[in-house]
Amino acid sequence: MKKLLLLFTLTALAASLFSEGVLFRFKHNKGDSASYVSTVHEEVLVNGRFNHNAEIINRISSHVENVLEDGTGIIRATYMTTENSQGYTSNFQWGEDFISNFSRKRTGEMDINEEYFMPTVRNVPVFPEYAVEIGESWTAEGHEAEDLRKTFGVEKPYIVPFSARYKYLRDEETTDGRILNIISVNYTFYYESPATYIDNYNMPSYTMGNSSEIIWWDNNKGIIDHYQEDFKIIIETIAGDIFTFRGKAAAEVTEFKSLNNDENLKIIRQTVEDLNLDNVSVKKSDKGLIISLENIQFEADSAVLLNSEKSKLKKIASILLQFQNDLLITGHCAERGTANARQRLSEERADAVADFLKGLNVRDDYHIFTMGKGSREPVAPNSTEEGRAKNRRVEITILD
Repeated sequence: MKKLLLLFTLTALAASLFSEGVLFRFKHNKGDSASYVSTVHEEVLVNGRFNHNAEIINRISSHVENVLEDGTGIIRATYMTTENSQGYTSNFQWGEDFISNFSRKRTGEMDINEEYFMPTVRNVPVFPEYAVEIGESWTAEGHEAEDLRKTFGVEKPYIVPFSARYKYLRDEETTDGRILNIISVNYTFYYESPATYIDNYNMPSYTMGNSSEIIWWDNNKGIIDHYQEDFKIIIETIAGDIFTFRGKAAAEVTEFKSLNNDENLKIIRQTVEDLNLDNVSVKKSDKGLIISLENIQFEADSAVLLNSEKSKLKKIASILLQFQNDLLITGHCAERGTANARQRLSEERADAVADFLKGLNVRDDYHIFTMGKGSREPVAPNSTEEGRAKNRRVEITILD
């Protein structure tokens, strides 16, 4: 019996040594950067009844800060979120910026502090230590970190574990001659909340769901090229309310050309001067280059643009069309009326400018975003009419 067992072990070892399979690995090189855009189309139900649809766009930029001797990457990533919820707005609203620091082994296992909300899905994909042939399957542990702050008031990521089933399906050749490995990932989960949550009736009592994902893996670069996912998450609170989130997600590697430099700043400033644009300034920021329209004119206490401002925006559109980067439109108000009214008006005016630019085909719905700041970021004193005119502005950021 022992001889048979030894023979079987040696045979399996020899098969792995001479296998023509693929040894899947993340490849970390110090200084490497990657950018992804992910899109989520989600339907939300409350107690079985439709509540709203939402589209969420996440922009992810990761940078390898260091690489350990075993190939583990020390990574710093930035996540920028925008959302368009049906019935609430006509544009994607700018959400939050997240910073996340984590380490990732070459096989994909991550070590990340519980304070970070992103990435939502951790340890996907995780690869085996051995080479894998087409048709072969394996399993690995992972978890989701749900952000339940807005809906349930949970201040830390809500961790839900799962066991994922992987299968190496096939290879595909891209139009530029690259070979991508197609891998399926499927998992279900059921998680009961710890007993420490029982005093909060808004807290989840249990969380369950499933995910079915296809990954197009670039083993030459050691990164995901793109993926598609179908998902469903059901959360029942201690009070008995049931929230269902279901939909599709997709992501792909993308390239953003950085424009936030002195050369482009000089070019745009000169163009603004050549176009005789009054009350328009240009500056650099941490998000990109900002074209600020001060004292922008709307009909009284409204978000209806005057014709003079439409003419100005048509000239600015000629500048924006020279670049491919996404745009963020931010509305600002002078300190007049209530804080809630100022916030609402700043959002409506940002939407009005965004809609006008979309009508000029400057960008489509998925590449222009809006944000209202009320009167929280004045650039001049509100004690004078001149100062209030400067604060009554809309900023167009050409995003990095």
